[in-house]
Amino acid sequence: MKRFGLIFMLLGGVGLGSLNAFAEVASTPHFVAPGEIALGFEPELTLTNGAGLGFNARYTQGLTDLNNMTLIVGTGSGPRRFRIGGNVSFDFFPDTAGQPGLGVAFQGIYWRLKDSGRLDVAAMPYIHKTIDTPGGQIEPYFSFPFGLGFGNGSYQPVSSVVLGSMFKATSQLRYLVELGINVNHSESYVSGGIVYYP
Repeated sequence: MKRFGLIFMLLGGVGLGSLNAFAEVASTPHFVAPGEIALGFEPELTLTNGAGLGFNARYTQGLTDLNNMTLIVGTGSGPRRFRIGGNVSFDFFPDTAGQPGLGVAFQGIYWRLKDSGRLDVAAMPYIHKTIDTPGGQIEPYFSFPFGLGFGNGSYQPVSSVVLGSMFKATSQLRYLVELGINVNHSESYVSGGIVYYP
């Protein structure tokens, strides 16, 4: 319990500043085969800059053997309201038995905030690895999203650290949990959700 208390104290003290935004990494590192799709549904809890609840829906399309495209739309309460955007991911090294997956996604998200709008453009380098356990397959991932946020006639650097994991429930359904920690002009948050692979 002390460990969880320390995590929430850290999150509460990180990134208390101007009104910010940033999107989750979520299912982006998990590869979708060319021509196939995935549908994600993700509730989130923002912990900084005025806490709020939100919800994101994702549509992912497999493009090539090493590329996916994701469209994102969401809504929420607190500082972050409506959002829409997407990303394209590039796997440099696929997740295989002998190596973790390594790649980067390029993302653009428009946010409607409480009193203004903001466009975040970012690169999201990520590493992930599928692990078979007696309890089922898990896929932990780590990402360091960084980029620029444009709004109110100016821009500022944005970055965060993201830790998460996907858990395979069935061949078509995976659960995920994610923790984002603000590094610079971003948000700290906790999110989860489900991803359906038809």
